[in-house]
Amino acid sequence: MEDSTVLRVFGIADYLVFGALITISIAIGIFFAIKDKKHISSANYFLGDRKLKAIPLGLSYVVTFQSSIILLGSPAEVYVYGLQYAIQMIGVLAAFYLAAVIVVPLFHPLKITSVYEYYQLRYGTKSVRYLGVILGVLYYTLYMGVVLFGTALALESTTGLPIWISIVTFSAAASLYTSIGGIKAVVWTDVFQSIVMFSGILAVIIKSTISAGGPSQVAHISKDRINLFNFNPDPTIRHTFWTLVIGTIPQFFYPAVTQAGVQRIISTPHVNVAKRMLYIAAPIYCIVWVVVMFEGISVYAYHSLKGCDPLASGQITNPNQIIPFTILEMFHDFHGMSGLFIAALAAASLSTISSGLSGLAAVTCVDVLRVLKPSIDDRKATNISKLFVLMYGIISACLAFFLSNVKGPLGEIMAGFTGAVAGPETGMFLVSVFFRRARHQAVFFATCVGLIFSLWLIFGQTFSSDLARTPYLPLGPTDQCPIRTKNASYFNFENSQVANITTSAATFSPEASETKPLSSISMFYSISYMYFHLIGTILTIFVAVIGSILPLPIYQPIQKVNESCVLPFSIFVPSFLKKCYDNCRGDNQVKKTSDYAGENENMLRKEESTNI
Repeated sequence: MEDSTVLRVFGIADYLVFGALITISIAIGIFFAIKDKKHISSANYFLGDRKLKAIPLGLSYVVTFQSSIILLGSPAEVYVYGLQYAIQMIGVLAAFYLAAVIVVPLFHPLKITSVYEYYQLRYGTKSVRYLGVILGVLYYTLYMGVVLFGTALALESTTGLPIWISIVTFSAAASLYTSIGGIKAVVWTDVFQSIVMFSGILAVIIKSTISAGGPSQVAHISKDRINLFNFNPDPTIRHTFWTLVIGTIPQFFYPAVTQAGVQRIISTPHVNVAKRMLYIAAPIYCIVWVVVMFEGISVYAYHSLKGCDPLASGQITNPNQIIPFTILEMFHDFHGMSGLFIAALAAASLSTISSGLSGLAAVTCVDVLRVLKPSIDDRKATNISKLFVLMYGIISACLAFFLSNVKGPLGEIMAGFTGAVAGPETGMFLVSVFFRRARHQAVFFATCVGLIFSLWLIFGQTFSSDLARTPYLPLGPTDQCPIRTKNASYFNFENSQVANITTSAATFSPEASETKPLSSISMFYSISYMYFHLIGTILTIFVAVIGSILPLPIYQPIQKVNESCVLPFSIFVPSFLKKCYDNCRGDNQVKKTSDYAGENENMLRKEESTNI
């Protein structure tokens, strides 16, 4: 079958829609810069004077941790492996609940600005604090670089826009509105960008579902992809109920203990508002997750009904290209609709980048600038922080440019590195909160061990050539695919590098490797990538606990623990059982979590100012 008429191009209307997103985002930053020009303070710039509301913060929290990767990688995952990925919702809900129970009552009363201030208040020393700073800065700068790189590649695939233009545009726009408008601009641009992002996703689902004959027809065509439950306990199987639920909990708990997450929690006026923010964010996140999953199913049904699966026919070479390819094909007669999806892709990236810039500026201001110059004027420190935003914007752009000039799986390795950082950081936080006898030397050492071990595991899996890769589910038919002629005009998806934006171990492979005996080390490397974060977390906790208990000669006598920096395990007990639980332990040993920071707040402020 010949087809010489279909031209996949990005039109003027599409560029206008895309340009409107950038313009409005910058305008929001300018609005808050003008609005707050007479009230320049670090509390206002980084935390909105702690007066932000639950609903906008909830939306901001969702889109901050949903980058462009979820808009490309998640539908692609469902397209080739089925709906089982949606089981992660259970782990997501559990993680958000744990964040509300653990993180909110701990951090909100402390009235800190940087998450890493907590570690100095907890241990009375700077070693663990600055280890956290180093890991946090590395995590966010690398992550922003990967997001910038991935989005630029997707735009090149769909619009032909050179990668360097996309990188400069996104980093400049995010840096501009974040630097001039502060956290308020970040939050409200997130709200606007979330609307654009959801609109783009829904447009694809509605059009592909209608083209496939409706929801019932989509379900019928894609019935082999509705494979939600696999209860096999084998940890080497890529996705099972257990890997997707248990492995997801630490992954989605971690954002709550990053600077971007804590910044939103402590920007609320009260603990209950912060909890409400997470309770609002949790179902929204899950709804978006389900919608994106259904997008993959509906796109599969659309191509199957047409009789031309682009992956099976070789029109694209990687599943991550499926959504950009489908957009340009499906909406080539609808001016502006391709631009809407690309705007949604850009919105997801801008929200992630701007939140990272704001968080990194806050960390650098509090943990570096104010430590080096403790007497610096607050207004001057705030103005310098705006330069920090621009500095990190340039660094992330440089990393994206670096990735764009390197062939091979470097983008994948970078994403793997961010995952290796997240697990040990989660363990460092949990052991500090719940293990009163934790010593800073042991926690420092354990975090380094967890980081090294996680990197070894991720690199081992990435570079092992004898690991069997999970095969795709059967792809759609190709009997109705057009025959390309010299007159046919298609965008060259084959040369696109969108494959590089996939996450660390979720590498797509169209064929399974031949079954052969694996060595012990290869068996270890074959553990599902969903467990990597959990392994890093557990190892860090284990080493920290053992190291704290051992009577090493370098240890000084344990100092009195600041009660505002630890939590009792009774926080996990339902409220109707707490009275009985407290009576069993004894009233003198149990204190309500909400009382910890309140009774010593004046002492904490004095200690913090002394330490910093």
